Amino acid sequence: MTESSASKFPEQFVCPLCHGELEFGASRIVCSECAEEYVYQEGFPNLIRGGEFLDEWIPERVEYEALAASHLAADYWIPTFRRLLAGTAGRPRVLSLGCGAGKDVDLLAAADFDVVGIDCGTRCKAWSQREQRNRFFGANGKHLPFKNESFDLVYCGCVFPHVGVEGDSRKVLPNYLDERLAIAREMARVLRPDGSIVVSSPNRLFPLDIVHGRPPAHPYPHINLPTSRFLLSRSDYWKLFRASGCTMFYLLPVSGYWPFINKRKTWQGRLLVLPVRAVFDLVSRRRFRFLRGSPISPWLVGLARKQELDNYNKYLEV
Repeated sequence: MTESSASKFPEQFVCPLCHGELEFGASRIVCSECAEEYVYQEGFPNLIRGGEFLDEWIPERVEYEALAASHLAADYWIPTFRRLLAGTAGRPRVLSLGCGAGKDVDLLAAADFDVVGIDCGTRCKAWSQREQRNRFFGANGKHLPFKNESFDLVYCGCVFPHVGVEGDSRKVLPNYLDERLAIAREMARVLRPDGSIVVSSPNRLFPLDIVHGRPPAHPYPHINLPTSRFLLSRSDYWKLFRASGCTMFYLLPVSGYWPFINKRKTWQGRLLVLPVRAVFDLVSRRRFRFLRGSPISPWLVGLARKQELDNYNKYLEV
């Protein structure tokens, strides 16, 4: 991939350090203002500033995550984004922050979203397998290489728990709040005034972490202490985005978010899925939405905005 990588989004890209204009050459990328130079890595523009996420490359796990992302995009992201972006003029511009292996970007592009995917981890190695290879760019969420107000919607799935921690672990660093706030501010900066930010991750107040701390095929979840700062709660997210200029933060329905692919492979997993799926469906109903974010709900999907929605109730129900 050469400078044609950015040809679909030339007016959006800026230097992640000074926000100056970037000049995409055949072998390097140069900022016209601060003269910072960037390279192409494995054929993709590497605009990473602020550090890489050095997670372990396990092909089987990456393959599973791509399969799970396919279900997530088809069953949850695409219908949710269509509701949120209804009435947007032209093709809605969407940023997948921390897109990992990038399967969601392929499916969103096929669904007529003008989407870009960024990541700063080892999952970028899988981008060569994607159909929409010109939509992927190496970047760190703390220093986004996009102009102000470039996107109608910015989203990330389970990114914030991995920010401000030691490597790919659950050990929270002393400056974790500053690190997470930097990403929240960047998400708000590149969002248009009437746009939406969507974030998701396990709920810190729930006593179990259904994602982290175990092999993918292991049926039993990790014990989670609510005092741990690895995960986030509704109030944690709201504090970050309120400090970033957003005026509202709602919790969306979670029904349909998880396909529970590996859990269905064992009888223990199938038994564990039943109560979790029941809770997901319960808290997604209008009359029980007050339970979202409570210790009964294992998962959060949050919606942050700079401007209030005219009729937000329709976005908060299944």
